[in-house]
Amino acid sequence: MAAWELGTVVKLFRKHTGLSQAGVARMVSIDQAEVSRLERGLKQIRDRRQFVQWTDALGVPEELLGLLPTADPHNPDSTGRPGTADTRARGYAALPEGPGQLLLPAGRSVSTTALPVLTLPAASFLGDNLRLDSRPELDAWRTMPMRALVVANRTVDGAVRQFVTDARPSGVRATATASDPVDIPAAYELDDLTYGILWAMSGFEAALLGDDQSLHTSLASLTASPGLPLASDHGLTEVSRMLIGSETAARYILGHRDHLGDAPVFWTREQRGEEAATWLFFRHKYRYLERMAPRGPGGTSGRGFCIPETAVAASLAYERVLLFLAIALMESFGIRSWVTDDGGFAHTDGFALSPGRRAVIASWVRTEGASHLAVTARPGALRTFADVTGHVSHHSATAAEQAGERLAATAEYLGLDASWLGRRCAQLSAVGTERLARPRSRLLGLEGLEAACRFVAEQLVIIPRIRTAPTR
Repeated sequence: MAAWELGTVVKLFRKHTGLSQAGVARMVSIDQAEVSRLERGLKQIRDRRQFVQWTDALGVPEELLGLLPTADPHNPDSTGRPGTADTRARGYAALPEGPGQLLLPAGRSVSTTALPVLTLPAASFLGDNLRLDSRPELDAWRTMPMRALVVANRTVDGAVRQFVTDARPSGVRATATASDPVDIPAAYELDDLTYGILWAMSGFEAALLGDDQSLHTSLASLTASPGLPLASDHGLTEVSRMLIGSETAARYILGHRDHLGDAPVFWTREQRGEEAATWLFFRHKYRYLERMAPRGPGGTSGRGFCIPETAVAASLAYERVLLFLAIALMESFGIRSWVTDDGGFAHTDGFALSPGRRAVIASWVRTEGASHLAVTARPGALRTFADVTGHVSHHSATAAEQAGERLAATAEYLGLDASWLGRRCAQLSAVGTERLARPRSRLLGLEGLEAACRFVAEQLVIIPRIRTAPTR
């Protein structure tokens, strides 16, 4: 309820009462189709008054209504301006002042991560930065070698907003002394975008650094065309196995790049933000995209995604943001995205296809730790793969001629606000993400994330935006 996920509430209500969608529709005087759309995440209630009307009709206990936020931070038509709601409106508890920790939840592969956090009131808000004046506890915090965060509190319109940065100086600021003030860009406000970035980077990083020695040995054994599972990967974390699997698949496809033509088409198995975030943060995957991008001037290829509505409904907003950014990264390389909700394609192996010539099968997502690798030129197999991409490209849930229109449709499909994404990505692009999520592992990078943010900022200018007063 705190995350405005009324569709989940309705599904739980029906599970425990045995009511059908039609029965719920009668209770709230709407069509059964609207209940179906709500449960699948295709319809959202973003007005507190409507939300309360639903809870009244369903008989939700009054003591639970206190969890409802006062306004939707992304919707200007709710009871407050965009971004003015408490961070709890997105399901995150406000961090109390003083030292503490930000507990980042486990995913399917990522383990729970706890980041040390020092939260202080902002001394001032100058230009686009919040300033924290030097003080002994802040100066000591900034020398912490592990990943740690500094958070600035600022009350705006009666609501506490929080802005987060990496505790250690980086880039041009790395020469700053510990006693200097800390400036935190307003673009680093803690919300679904920045929380998702911290969640993925921290989870990936903790696992890879924990496996550093064994992982180094495993990666050193990879060849240009690996075909056998690694003997030493059984003791690695799931994230390290993800990295080995994805790098194995990438190298295998790259080994056959010259046989795939100028603009191959692809099929991918990522369905959730956790899997898709590997495109944004695994350094080898960005290099892979650079080499697999269409070669001809103005050339385009395509990549199909099977993202069932059930996967969308089961994902929290910050994870859906990561999935959206991964799709935007593909588009930035001239790779047109196709999205199908047909779960029948969920088990199709990932592949790169040169129609009528050759297909390279390379799957690592949901393969139980063993990559599926093969090359085929059999006409029957090529027709099957062409049928998959042909069907999905002609029935894509996000079909549009222009990349910006496809991104807007993708945002809608994932239940995200396209205008908000465009604005927030533009803000992040202007200041960069280095001071927010600088990687500690050499296997991770920010190139993919920053390319995706730039592209979203460029493309979603076609989406009408509602101007709001500057937050000062």
